[in-house]
Amino acid sequence: MTPNNNEQFPPEGAGLIRRNWRVGLRLFFAIVWSADAYFKWLIVLNGQNLSDAIGAAADGQPALIRQWIQTWAGITSSMSNFTLMIAIWETVIAVFLFVGLLVPALSVVGIAFNLIIWSTAEGFGGIFEPGAMDIGTGPLYAAIFAGLIVIQAGRQKGVDGILHMRMPRIPLW
Repeated sequence: MTPNNNEQFPPEGAGLIRRNWRVGLRLFFAIVWSADAYFKWLIVLNGQNLSDAIGAAADGQPALIRQWIQTWAGITSSMSNFTLMIAIWETVIAVFLFVGLLVPALSVVGIAFNLIIWSTAEGFGGIFEPGAMDIGTGPLYAAIFAGLIVIQAGRQKGVDGILHMRMPRIPLW
């Protein structure tokens, strides 16, 4: 039997969850990301600075990684609004995920953003410390963002779907 290229997946008669799983995944990740942004806003409102957390991540790391983290800690400590910028950026990511706007481009930026955070503030998840068993959330978030690109999560019930119908030649959605 040859596959029919005109078939729609999931089939028209499929259940609600099966028809909308991409939307559900995108919205679930948006909720998780919103919680992360919320905690960053708490740090901002309490007047704390993330550069201290980044500097603390260097403790117990090998020399090369410690130098990498301390470099970033120096950069962030010289920027008075660094924590505010991170909170705003995470809020923008959450909002764009909720509405399904520019999901592929946002996901590429999200992958880079998460891997930078993972390699600095999270100290590569602490994998170089004795007894470490967890690599942290950075690689998981990066993998979810990559998955959102693959499944074209913004096109189903998102702004990307509307933009794709109106301007199909532009690959941003």
